[in-house]
Amino acid sequence: MKAQIYNLIIVDESGSMSCLRNSTLSGINETLNTIRQAQKDFSDVQEHLVTLVTFDSGSQRSDVRTLIDCQPIDQVGEFTDYHPGGCTPLYDAMGQSLTALHQRIHGNADASAVVTVITDGLENASREWRASRLRALIEQLKNEGWTFSYMGSAHDVKEVTELLSIDHVLEFAHDARGTASSWDYERSNRRAFFFKISKDYRHGPMSDEEKLRMKRRYSSEYYSDRVTPRIITHLEQNEIFVFGSNPQGHHDGGAAAFALNYFGAVWGQGEGLQGQSYAIPSTDGMELLRNAISRFAKYAEEHPEQRFLVTAIGCGSAGYSVNEVAPLFKGCIQLENVSLPFEFWKVLGLNF
Repeated sequence: MKAQIYNLIIVDESGSMSCLRNSTLSGINETLNTIRQAQKDFSDVQEHLVTLVTFDSGSQRSDVRTLIDCQPIDQVGEFTDYHPGGCTPLYDAMGQSLTALHQRIHGNADASAVVTVITDGLENASREWRASRLRALIEQLKNEGWTFSYMGSAHDVKEVTELLSIDHVLEFAHDARGTASSWDYERSNRRAFFFKISKDYRHGPMSDEEKLRMKRRYSSEYYSDRVTPRIITHLEQNEIFVFGSNPQGHHDGGAAAFALNYFGAVWGQGEGLQGQSYAIPSTDGMELLRNAISRFAKYAEEHPEQRFLVTAIGCGSAGYSVNEVAPLFKGCIQLENVSLPFEFWKVLGLNF
């Protein structure tokens, strides 16, 4: 028994995406690599297929183009055919591709659809589909266990996604940094989704009703909360409080003192896990801080069962600014179990 996971990626190819072409191409290909890796890791319980759709209007091409059509990921090579130009028939692209995929997999209890949309502009060129009709289709598909995520920039993302009934939303800065960060974030959640599906299928046979409940549950969890709360008064059993320390481990102020008093930090330990906390030395220079954050990221990657709540490390008594420290956590964007302060995400080009 295997889950058949249909990865539908819908990419805006309108003219305003020209400045994001390289980062978009890179993001698409890295996502395809994530799917390839999942096929290797979960080959006993998963089959991965890919559909890639691009859209624009006003050129000599069709407004909506299916460039990869439900191909097994092992048959998909590097994607290069991306040349932005024209207007934005977003609704037609979504409506046509969702309908086509639904016709293919409807009634297949083992089929899961993961739909990702990336666009930097408002709908302005669709001829067939309107918002109300598309919303009704999306709500039907969500009820059938489909997963939707929307990465948007340079328009009112919240308004559009509420109009279309899309719950998992990411707004990114309209530059290469923001685009790359959005794809990194998307991939981390996609990997986590694949892992959850694999656990359930490896556990044993399920009825069709159980498979539907599983898909609905994991769909609702697709974008996990990755923003560290401003005030942390308690931790769940699997949560780790990540704070800035001095190398000597003298936890006598700020978040370090809080970790010492409440979360098991150890006096004299300047780095690493201690109780339900993790110390990152932040007072002996930027290079040492950079290296310590790299070690933390490696530790977090090796412990996916734990959730790490990173505080504004280095931005207190250490004297660094958010703009200096946040980029050092870029490698954590891909780690689904690491939460960062809202201000750090903004510097990294993402807005929650």
